[in-house]
Order: sequence, then C-alpha cells, then structure tokens
Amino acid sequence: MEFRMSNVDWTPSFPSPGLGMVAGGRERPPCYDYKYTMSEINEKVYEKAIKLLSIRFHTTGELHRKLKTRGFKDGDILPVLRRLEESDFLNDKRFAEIFVENLKRYKDFGYYGIKVKLAQRQIPEDIAADALKEFFTLEEEMAVAQRLLKKLLKQKKTAYEQLSAAFARRGFRGEAVRKALTILR
Repeated sequence: MEFRMSNVDWTPSFPSPGLGMVAGGRERPPCYDYKYTMSEINEKVYEKAIKLLSIRFHTTGELHRKLKTRGFKDGDILPVLRRLEESDFLNDKRFAEIFVENLKRYKDFGYYGIKVKLAQRQIPEDIAADALKEFFTLEEEMAVAQRLLKKLLKQKKTAYEQLSAAFARRGFRGEAVRKALTILR
C-alpha cells in the first residue's frame, strides 16, 4: 500500500504554538516564517520522514540528520519538519519526557548520564533541562542509585572507590552517590 499526499493545504486539528515558536518553545529558523502548502513540500522527503517515524519516535534533530544523510536538501527538509511538528508527529518535549522516564525506569544512569543521552538524541538544552527537572528529581536519582548499588554488590564490588567510580561513570550527582553509599560506612 502506497501513501500519497494530495496537494491540499491541511492544518492541524489542535492549536499550534505561538507564531515563531515550535512545540518545545524554541525559536523557529527564518524558513518557518513562510506558510508552506503540501504542493511545495517534496513528497519524497515527507514520505521518508513518515516512514522513519513509523519505525520509532524521533527528535526533530535526529530526523533532520537522517533525512540529510539520505541526500535531501535543507530547503526540502525544513518545511516537512515544520508540518510534522504542527501535526505533533514530532515533539521534542514529549520525546524528552518519555526518554527520561524510560531511562529512569529501565537503566542505571544518573542525572548527568541522562543529560548526555538527551544531548546525543539532539534534544535542545532547555527542553532537556525541563524534562530532567520535572521527571528526574534527586529522590528518584537516589532510588536508581540504590538499585544500581544492589547490582554492584551482587557482583562482589564492595570497595568504596570501586562503587563510587561506577556511579561516576554512569553520571550520578555527588549527593545521590553519598547518600546511596552511606550504608557501607
């Protein structure tokens, strides 16, 4: 089954962010000031973007990079990204929230470790900071640190230096490490 876009200009069914802003609250590049219609958007770029998004959720930066590596030009990519943001197929804020929740729940990374992971996914710093502030408090980080400590103790790593180095490699804040390791002293 092949998906084809018509040349009809469509608008999202929900309110979009204010003029000059994208969903995450960042400033739009100058190319966004022009109102694009679907006839002006390269259908191949749009179809490739939809295909990539059907595989997994992407950030705006990731999708831009992937489309660029596939040989598409910025002039063709940026209008497509804008449409996808307006229709909420691309939402860096929501991606960051889900990503932080998943890392907190299923992995053993601290605050700085998650911050690096968000940067690797090309999440803007302000959105990453908001997601970490809201979804990864010090108490939650200490719970992850306790979980990691149990794993490390099962591996027979009991030296204070070994444990603190393991926490540092995973990006835990000093306060969370000190509180987690108080049971050893």
